[in-house]
Amino acid sequence: MDDKLRANIETTAELWKRFWGGNLHSLHLYGSLARGDWARKSSDVNLLLVLNEHDYGRWEDASALVRRKQRKGFATPLMLTLRYIRSSLDVYPIELLDIKLFHETLSGEDPFAGLEINPKHLRLQAEREIKGKWVALREAALELGGNTPAMRDLLAMSVPTWAAVFQALIVIDGGEAPADKREVLRRGAELAGLDADVFARLAKLRRERTSLNRRASWALLKETLVQLDKLAAYADTLTVSV
Repeated sequence: MDDKLRANIETTAELWKRFWGGNLHSLHLYGSLARGDWARKSSDVNLLLVLNEHDYGRWEDASALVRRKQRKGFATPLMLTLRYIRSSLDVYPIELLDIKLFHETLSGEDPFAGLEINPKHLRLQAEREIKGKWVALREAALELGGNTPAMRDLLAMSVPTWAAVFQALIVIDGGEAPADKREVLRRGAELAGLDADVFARLAKLRRERTSLNRRASWALLKETLVQLDKLAAYADTLTVSV
């Protein structure tokens, strides 16, 4: 992270600290910048604001600040209460695991330091994400078969799901999740007995925003669906002991 970007983040953090005052429990950097794979032209800066109370009376004013910072490369910040985080570990364990593993606390106490995520909850959400995206891709293949750009975008947009799912599978298996998402895809695919090259090509498609002709789009889609058949079967047999 260069000095200019760091200064921009620190300035924004100070704006939010002044805005929420004593209602701000803590403020954190997460996402691609926290993982180390942020790219100036294609990545946003992701902030998580942990509030003591939601105080919806101030959200209209907060919206104006959000719009102002979006013009400077900041995504809409995630605003959650500490209670919401602690009560959602069984519902969003994959998302909270990602923040727990890769974040930087900019202000206040770190609520993720001692956060315990149950592997059984991770397994359940992983299976739900796998089968949900599996069905969506099959349906989209029938609907978008004649629209090559849409098929290409569909494949590219699936990559974050596979990275998040594979990260969960690595942790369930007792491993340490890598920061590099390409390595996450490789290790997760190998763990589940899949062809890692298919997921590497999906990641490259998303990263480089390359175009595909009709034949190449169909070929990659069919290869992906074959791997997802195997991934769904792996999820079915995955057992977790706590």
